Amino acid sequence: MRLLTGGVFHIATSIEDDLKKRCTGLNKAKVKGLADLAATALQSRSCNSGEWMAIMPRHECDKKSKERYINRFLSNKSLDPIQVMGGFVPELIEMHAQGNKTDIIMMDQSKITNNKECLMISLRVGKRGIPIAWKVIETKGAIGFNIQKELLDAVSQWIPEDTDVTLLADRFYGTSALVSWCKDHGWDYLIRLKGNLIFQHAGGEITPTDAHQLKLSELKEATFNNTNIKTHIGILKEEGHPEPWFIAMSADPSKETVLSYGQRWGIEAMFCDFKSKGFGITSTHLTDPKRIERLILVLTIAMYFAVSTGMMDENDDITKGSKKKLLRSVVSFFKKGLRFLANAALNMIPIPKLWAYRHRVGW
Repeated sequence: MRLLTGGVFHIATSIEDDLKKRCTGLNKAKVKGLADLAATALQSRSCNSGEWMAIMPRHECDKKSKERYINRFLSNKSLDPIQVMGGFVPELIEMHAQGNKTDIIMMDQSKITNNKECLMISLRVGKRGIPIAWKVIETKGAIGFNIQKELLDAVSQWIPEDTDVTLLADRFYGTSALVSWCKDHGWDYLIRLKGNLIFQHAGGEITPTDAHQLKLSELKEATFNNTNIKTHIGILKEEGHPEPWFIAMSADPSKETVLSYGQRWGIEAMFCDFKSKGFGITSTHLTDPKRIERLILVLTIAMYFAVSTGMMDENDDITKGSKKKLLRSVVSFFKKGLRFLANAALNMIPIPKLWAYRHRVGW
């Protein structure tokens, strides 16, 4: 039975109210469980189940009961992270589109444990990435296009047809199949390439490394080897960087377009929030990929709430005319949100409703 007092419950009720409006496909038990665990993760700043058991808002008097509850929740096969995140993305897309901005979708993967990799798709909000779809696979290498396509197909269904979208991806994903998918769905793309990929161009074969050695800054209408898939390639080597960027792109190559690929670093900061600078997910003892995916869902809801609260707190500083330098970085949003929510848990101060902030500020 749920505990109805205490700081964690206070935060959980605000998260629960928000989830009820978004996730109409979830029953009450799942909504409450997700809210309770997300609030517990926020308060503990950890994904360690032992720390969760000490503070989670449940009436069970022994740790075993709480441990069983956490295990049941993370083992619930009917809890689909894609379904839950489907309640978040359309609103984010709509808010972003009101500013006539191109939506930036970032794709990358990161190691969770020694043999578990997470392929993550995130939406750039402000200067950071917000997770929207992910898959955990037992592998030691790059996750293949079949899994990429599964996630991208899910995300594409949430995005209105008239929305401008640009996909940013690292060089593990610089394949003709991904470029072809982007073209078929009307997405622009900036995808880093490996320097040894072979292209047909101007009647011959050339690699991006060859083009750089020839001091070329672009290749237009280059064709991936043994395919009919064409792409533009921008080439840029900046002083102080160990190697050049080879960026496949839908737009005409230019220095500015190549540099805009740097927006992808928002997903790296997001991974830091999951790992050493945030919840410490790499220390999890979970081994089942599906359970890890549901753990990431809990942490994503917690991160979403912390980041949005941090953004709201910063906006309040602007409204009050504060002269201090406002930290607009990824870490600022995350840490300010965590501090605010921790104070709320300790002091029982009112937590602003997330939906009210979104409609007031439109982030």
